[in-house]
Amino acid sequence: MEGFRACSWPVSSLDATVLAAIRRTASSHPKGAAILTSCQRVEVYSNAEAELTPCRCSAPRHWRGLEALQHLAEVAAGLHSVVLGEEQILGQVRDALEPADEATRSLGGLAVAAARRFRREAALHQSTGQLLDAALTLAGVPASGHLTVLGAGAVGRLIAERGATLGFSPITVVARQRPAGAWFVDGAMSFVPFASMPSASPAAVLVSCLGSTATELSAESLPCVERLIVDLGTPRTVATDAYASIVTIADLASAEGDRTAQAPWLSLRDGLHSMLNERASRAAESATSHIGRVRLEVERVRQAELVRIQRLHPELKPETVDTITRALVNQIFHRPSQRLRTLEDSELAARLAALFAADPVPEQSAPQEALV
Repeated sequence: MEGFRACSWPVSSLDATVLAAIRRTASSHPKGAAILTSCQRVEVYSNAEAELTPCRCSAPRHWRGLEALQHLAEVAAGLHSVVLGEEQILGQVRDALEPADEATRSLGGLAVAAARRFRREAALHQSTGQLLDAALTLAGVPASGHLTVLGAGAVGRLIAERGATLGFSPITVVARQRPAGAWFVDGAMSFVPFASMPSASPAAVLVSCLGSTATELSAESLPCVERLIVDLGTPRTVATDAYASIVTIADLASAEGDRTAQAPWLSLRDGLHSMLNERASRAAESATSHIGRVRLEVERVRQAELVRIQRLHPELKPETVDTITRALVNQIFHRPSQRLRTLEDSELAARLAALFAADPVPEQSAPQEALV
């Protein structure tokens, strides 16, 4: 774990040139690193076992060893998100780790698992859509009237759904093509193609949820906006010449202040760290026992299945799938594990571990250390 490193750049609302330079630096890290990109940060996680010093890249923040793993768990749990505890960041972290090398992916998996358990037990189920609440509060604008949402991706969907919950009506979604998801409710929501956006009906509030490759929009390319524009893009997607007041993701982050100095946040962090430390200790113990090795192999299969199930059934919450599969695996292996510990038969345990190993170990070479 001492070789595990994290490098972090805050990027909220940066312009395209600066953001591109940061992404190039992040990509220049050794092959096998995990690169996490969101509207708030670009971060690189890697495991350099032969190099125990911090990375010397241009990132303003660096962590190493357990501190780096703790930071990753905090990010995955949503403790550093503008919306405290937002759900979507956990999936972004999981996706960033998937193509990383095995060492980085294994250590990162400890952080993701601890964050998932923490979110469940702390009942943190906030949505990215609640950025709309934060923007309205910051600007002192009521949640009423016509809401226009630019973009029909994941963030656009969440903002539109949140707008409906808050009481906005009607809601217009501007996108390349008509949204096909069940969230797009005919009657309550209408569709306007980008080409027709300048002539669309006036909006009380407009929220831009466009991706990082979107072209900056001038005032002339937007419909009339009466109260507020919320730009959730990094880089910004609405030019500063827009006629209405603009709230950016950087404004929202600044308005939150430094949570890390506040007692409620510190209490959440300590609880998360405790879960992570417990999981890391179990993982270290697992590496020295046959039963632990069986569990590790089964957990690798379970984690792979979690990714597959989520792809096949995106309508299921990752936390729900994790809870069900974890409970099932624990029930199946609890009694055999207890009996193996009672028997203290290291030869039998070694044979069992070899059966579960990804690459079968020849029986004569199986280690004979005592069970933990």
